[in-house]
Amino acid sequence: MTLTAVEHLLATRIGFDVHSVGPQGIGAAVRKSMEEAGFSDAEAYARMLIGDPDAWNRLVDSVVIPETWFFRDVAPFELASNLARTHHLRGSSATALRILSCPCSTGEEPYSLVMSMLHAGAQAESFTVDAADVSRRALETAQSGVFRARSFRDEARWYRVPYFDHVESDGAWRLKSSVVSMVNFQQGNLIAPDFLENVAPYDLVFCRNLLIYLHAGARLQAMAALRRLVSENGILVLGHAEAAFAREHGFASTGPSSAFAFVKKHGAAHAPKLSSSSRQNARPALPPRPLFRVSDANPVVPSAPAAPANVAAVSAIESELSLLESARQLGDAGQLQEALRVCKEHLQRVPDSAEGHFLLGVLHDALGEVDLAASCFRKVLYLDPNHQEALLHLALKQEARGDAPGAELLRARARRAEDLSTTE
Repeated sequence: MTLTAVEHLLATRIGFDVHSVGPQGIGAAVRKSMEEAGFSDAEAYARMLIGDPDAWNRLVDSVVIPETWFFRDVAPFELASNLARTHHLRGSSATALRILSCPCSTGEEPYSLVMSMLHAGAQAESFTVDAADVSRRALETAQSGVFRARSFRDEARWYRVPYFDHVESDGAWRLKSSVVSMVNFQQGNLIAPDFLENVAPYDLVFCRNLLIYLHAGARLQAMAALRRLVSENGILVLGHAEAAFAREHGFASTGPSSAFAFVKKHGAAHAPKLSSSSRQNARPALPPRPLFRVSDANPVVPSAPAAPANVAAVSAIESELSLLESARQLGDAGQLQEALRVCKEHLQRVPDSAEGHFLLGVLHDALGEVDLAASCFRKVLYLDPNHQEALLHLALKQEARGDAPGAELLRARARRAEDLSTTE
């Protein structure tokens, strides 16, 4: 039984990339949903889903597997606490700090944010927390405020006594109603055109571990929504495997590297950093672009002199940079095949351009050519072993292939590369 029609519907409506979690796992969930709905034909089931919101919600509930717990990764919540302390929210006349958690899953993340704010000394009226998720069932669990052992995986658990009531009968813990009432839950789809379209931007947006499950086109839509939802001086927090996506879309790291927090770049004020391997032979930095932006490291072209000796040499460098910039602009405009052609022309002239190979990998990735993208990212790392974006992109590819240990090794290298860049 082929499930192509249903998989296409999942990809179109919620941006779900079946291959990100493995087609077998998704297939089992879809088949179960079909059986429960009384269908054996995927085409007929897909047609029914289009006109039946309840059936669609049941399917989404079956394929979206919540994997979250309270204070998952400490650093992002410490960042939120510090933001509360420095936002001057001590009084009813102050502007409330606006926070969004999307996807919020079963609620552990937005509730952790509330507890972080309160623990930092913020008054209840000094901040608001909105939370959205595509899964109706996950939202119902979140709003119930009842949690069991799998939601408490951190070691400290300092928050259980002040903010929870223990339910002895079934071993569950019930969140105090005063905390539950501080989160505004709603069902929503980040890649939908009308998602939170009439709300003001947020000071802090948590969107962790969603982008890795979206196909390339949906990631573009999601990042466009996030740029709209994060205020000009706001902070975006992503998952540890998603940093490369933020940098491609005009965000720069902020705060401790373990928080994976980002702010919007403004103009050319954000100076590029050189990795130690490229410092001697660097070329002029390319200006940042919102989408297919190369990394902050300058292009590595070992054969070129650091200071061109004559006008002809300068002209040649400008021509090569112009090709790369043109390829990037074409990618931003969605002209992927033409961008690919121009990028390859650049690499014919500068075969050792790490930035050229990185952009080529991003373009192949956007076209769904996963193996070619991975090959490009490996070439980048041959030329520049500390290229953080290539390390993170390749980690995603390894993870998609089921090589979790290999992916974690690449992420560890990326963290070391970022730590190195911040000390230089």
